[in-house]
Amino acid sequence: MARGAAAAVLALLLAGCDAGPPPAPDPVLVLDAQGVVFRRGAAEYQRFPFGVTRARVERAAAAVYGKGSGRRSANPECGAGPMAFTRYGPIQLNFQHGRLVGWLMEEGAVPAADAGQGGGGAAIIPGISAAELRARSGARMVAGSALPGEFAYTTPAGRIGGILRGQGEAARVESLFAGTNCFMR
Repeated sequence: MARGAAAAVLALLLAGCDAGPPPAPDPVLVLDAQGVVFRRGAAEYQRFPFGVTRARVERAAAAVYGKGSGRRSANPECGAGPMAFTRYGPIQLNFQHGRLVGWLMEEGAVPAADAGQGGGGAAIIPGISAAELRARSGARMVAGSALPGEFAYTTPAGRIGGILRGQGEAARVESLFAGTNCFMR
């Protein structure tokens, strides 16, 4: 009987070995005033400053979001000149002349943080209220902007902009951006 119990325990232990490694943490795109940083796993980071080639950024994005996950488009009539884009859900990477020049993040990009805030509960992401935005970043409205609801805040890496929709402290952050974007100003 002892042999039978030992065999059953051994079978249960071996069955647990087939479960494979624990799942990796969700991939994160850290948005920076000077580019983007992809994080995959607990301590695996890869930084792409503005000016890096589109091919390098898209290879890293494919490793994080899955091959074929990016949707490419272009607009020849941007105020900054013709631009190309690769969208990964609510995150858009902007390119000119084959190089990363900017990014745009819309609501639904979770988890995400800007490098100046370090993530966690203090992350500045689309969907937070104007009151939360000001408390976390000291953001100020851009005076005289042609973009309704435009604000900006400064991180150690530089300036990040965004758009608020709604009125007063209950207004919500609709998008964040840095670098060159295709806005009609």
